[in-house]
Amino acid sequence: MKPSPVSGTDSELGTIICGRNGAAINQKASFGEQFSEFFNGILHTKDWPPRWYCGNWSDFHGWLYILSDLGIWAAYFAIPLLMLNVLNKRKDIPFHGVYLLFVAFILLCGITHLMDAVIFWWPAYRLSALIRLVTAVVSVFTIYALYKILPSVFSLRSVSELEAEIRKRHIVEEKLAASEFLLSEAGKISRVGGWEIDLTTRAKTWSQTVYDIFELPYEYSIDHYDPIKQVQPPYRETLRKAIRAAILTGSDWDMELTIVTAEGKTIWVRSTGKVLYDRNGKKVKILGTLMDIDRYKTNEIALSQSLELTTQHIQQLKNFTHILSHNIRNHASNMVLISSLVETETLDEYNAALFDKMKNVSDGLNATLEDLSQAIKIKEDPISSDIISFREITEKVLGIFESDLKVNNVKVEQVYETERISFPHIYLESILTNLISNAIKYRNPDKDAVIVLRTYRNEQMKTVMECRDNGLGIDLELHGKKIFGLYKTFHERKDAHGVGLFLTKTQIESQGGQIQVESQPGKGSVFKITFNE
Repeated sequence: MKPSPVSGTDSELGTIICGRNGAAINQKASFGEQFSEFFNGILHTKDWPPRWYCGNWSDFHGWLYILSDLGIWAAYFAIPLLMLNVLNKRKDIPFHGVYLLFVAFILLCGITHLMDAVIFWWPAYRLSALIRLVTAVVSVFTIYALYKILPSVFSLRSVSELEAEIRKRHIVEEKLAASEFLLSEAGKISRVGGWEIDLTTRAKTWSQTVYDIFELPYEYSIDHYDPIKQVQPPYRETLRKAIRAAILTGSDWDMELTIVTAEGKTIWVRSTGKVLYDRNGKKVKILGTLMDIDRYKTNEIALSQSLELTTQHIQQLKNFTHILSHNIRNHASNMVLISSLVETETLDEYNAALFDKMKNVSDGLNATLEDLSQAIKIKEDPISSDIISFREITEKVLGIFESDLKVNNVKVEQVYETERISFPHIYLESILTNLISNAIKYRNPDKDAVIVLRTYRNEQMKTVMECRDNGLGIDLELHGKKIFGLYKTFHERKDAHGVGLFLTKTQIESQGGQIQVESQPGKGSVFKITFNE
């Protein structure tokens, strides 16, 4: 509504005030006087007429101006309210301070437009100027605050980047869910569960498998449940000491113990625990696992008992063997002694033949008992090892066979990549004696006999000794499984007894070594001895 018409005198005053004359009068006062006059008359309106009378406003022009300012004010008033509502509901929105400055800036801009509309009726130009000053100050602060946060704003990820990250996180979450499922199922199958104790809050956390081991329902509250009470003595006190040591000194534990489940079953479990520290080195948690080992432990105990019983039986058999060997050897020796006292010349031809056969059986029995006794001694009483030279022992053994080597024109080659070995001196002599003796005995008459003795280290850095010959060889398909058996012979020779390789294998295995053979009929044999130093 337009103000009431003014008199001619007021119209002239308004013209003077709105024109140059009023401005010239005010400019004559000092700055201090102007400042004091401004704030003392902040709400006074006598110096100006309403805007309707300051200029030549038509109704259309004036109301267009007024309604536009009111519309701008209404929008500027609504926008801050919406922003404040958003800030109130979304506490995670960054840059709250800048948002509040924008709220004040927009609100003040709206008030300036409201004052422009009000001045058409109430010419409070001083108040309008003050509001504009405040708006300008807030605007400057808003610009400065916005400038300060621009680097942070530029560092924020775009919507497309956030969407890409969300997609990646979904993929990772799906994989983690799948891995967690597999881990959970693996834990259930293997009966291994995890647990955790927060040392600050004393809160406990169990995996489902731990509930399964204790035979408790998953919804069971474990806050006041003491699993240590389910541990049977004497393991209970041992576990308490381990937990106490972990809290005081940070030490870990790994032990086997028995527990009683909620269903009253007694089972073996394996408990482990480890202390977790924060960045400051403070103990914050104890993590651990619980594994159901009842099936394995039961089998282990049964196996241990069976092994103990077997050991007792073996010892009894050893005692029986010693007694039997001693008694039979005594009888066999007596038979040999009595046979030596008999004068065969006094016997007739038939009885003399029978006596010779009986004497041969007696001598054979005595020799067999001696061989078995020697093998038993090797297994029961292994000799301590010494650092010995392959070359020195070989030369000593070759000296024993010197005449046989010359008569049979046997050539011996020696290659020692490894010079020394930790092995019983007497055993190595015996082994070389048997191998060289066999190589000479079973040489190929159609070839010049060659024996190659070689030492070296294999891929596992163990010392190996090879004895290679070009003799008759052995059919391993036919005799391979019994080649190291007692009294096993593979060639038609009267002087073959089948004891040498048996004793050789026994001596090597008594020191933790191995012997292998490679052979083909007519192409010779290779015996490989791997020492366990």
